[in-house]
Amino acid sequence: MMRRQVTTQVMALVIGLLMFANTSAATLGWQDTHVIELRGKQLPMLLGMPQERLSVVRWSADEGFAPVPFQIDEYGAADLVWFAGTGLHREEEAGIMAPEDMLLLKASDAGARAPKEVEPEYGSLVAEIKVSHRGDDYYFYVVTDSPRRSAETYVEHNLTTGVTRTASYTLKVDPKNELNWTYLSHVGYQGEGSIIDTLKMRMSAGFMSRRARVTLDNHNLRPRVTGFKVGPIRSVMHLETRVVITGISVMKLQLQAYRYPDHYEAHSHAVIPALYKAMLKAPEVTVSIDGNAQYGATVQTANSEGVEAVVKGEPNVLQQELIDKGLDANNSWILFNSQQNFSLLAYLDLPESLADTPLALVFEDDKELENKPEQFPGQLPNLGYALKDWPPEKELRFSVKMYFDQSLEGQDIASYTHHRTQAATVVVKALGNSETH
Repeated sequence: MMRRQVTTQVMALVIGLLMFANTSAATLGWQDTHVIELRGKQLPMLLGMPQERLSVVRWSADEGFAPVPFQIDEYGAADLVWFAGTGLHREEEAGIMAPEDMLLLKASDAGARAPKEVEPEYGSLVAEIKVSHRGDDYYFYVVTDSPRRSAETYVEHNLTTGVTRTASYTLKVDPKNELNWTYLSHVGYQGEGSIIDTLKMRMSAGFMSRRARVTLDNHNLRPRVTGFKVGPIRSVMHLETRVVITGISVMKLQLQAYRYPDHYEAHSHAVIPALYKAMLKAPEVTVSIDGNAQYGATVQTANSEGVEAVVKGEPNVLQQELIDKGLDANNSWILFNSQQNFSLLAYLDLPESLADTPLALVFEDDKELENKPEQFPGQLPNLGYALKDWPPEKELRFSVKMYFDQSLEGQDIASYTHHRTQAATVVVKALGNSETH
C-alpha cells in the first residue's frame, strides 16, 4: 500500500492553488476539510496526565519528527467544552487529561509511519494515531515533555470585532449577539457581497393554549458570552440566555459555537422543568440561515429522492415537495449550491435519546416575505430545521453543523455528504512505556 507523504511546503502550495482557483475550482479533498477529533477515552495511555506535557508530531523522511498544530479542549456536563465560569460541572481536575476531553488535529497535517527504531530529538513517544480513509493510512504521534510546538494556526477569531478568518472563509457577526451574522464570504465565491443575510434562531410555544402563541427570536434571546477560547484548530464560544415567555423564566439555554477551518457548529442544551413542559403547548425551535439574493441556487435534502428545487424568489411546487418529504434524525442533511462556486451542507445532529423528536424542513423562498431579524428584504432562501414538541427527556440537546465548500459540479451527492459528515477510522496504539505512566 502506497502511503501518501505530504510536506508542509507542498500542502501550502496546494492550499494556495485552491484559494485562487477560477470557476472550475474542485471540491476540497478529504484531508483539506477534515478535523480529527479524539476523546480522552480513545487515548487511555494519556488519561490522568497533565495536558501541558503533551504535544503532537508527524514523521517524514525529510523532516524527521516535526511538531504539528493540535488542540486539547476540556469537557464537562452536557457534553460541552468546559469553562470555569459557566457553572458546568466537571468531574476531573482542570488541566488533567480526562475521558471526555478532546484532542483535535487537522487531517492534512498527518505524515507517514515512522520507522520503529526512530526516536524524536526531544521528548518521548507515547502513542501512534493511525487515520485511515479509502485504503490510505496517515499517522500522528503523541509525545511527552517536548518543548517543540508548531506556531501554525488555522482559525483567527476576534471576539471584540466579531470577525473570523480562515484560509477558506471570512465570517462577521455582531460582537454583541452571536446569532446575528452580518457577512460570510468563501474562497472562490463568484457572487457579490455577503453570501448570507443572517443566522436565525427562534423558539415559540403556546402559553397554556396553542392559540396564545409567543415567539422569541435573535433579538429576544440575545445570548451572553460566558466562555471563550481560540486554539489552532477551532475557536469555542460558550453563550447563555434565559428563555422568558410571558414574563416567566422558562429555562436557561446554553449555546456553544465552534468555528473550524472549513465549517461552523452550533450546539444547544437546555434543561426543561416539568412544570413548564406542561404549561407550554406545541413548542417549536427553529434554526436556519437566510441567504442574500441567491437566485438560481439549488437545494436538495437527504429525503429529496433526486428532487432539486431552484431559488426563484417565489414559492413553487418543487420547494413544497421537499418540505412535504421532510427530514428525520437519520436523514437530516440539507445541501445548498449557489451555482456560484459555493456550497453549504447543513447537518442536524441529535443524541440517540432524542432521535424520535419530530423534525421539519424550513424552506422559505420569497422575495417579498419579511421575517426579521434580517439585513436585506426577502427570504432568498431561508433554509434550516424545525424541531417540534418537547422531547421525552427533560433535556433538549441538538447541534447544527454547517460545512462550507466550493463547486460540487460532477460530484456524487450521496458520496459527498457522507464524506463531509462522517468521521475517519482511527486506531490508537501505545508506544514506549506509556502504559505504565
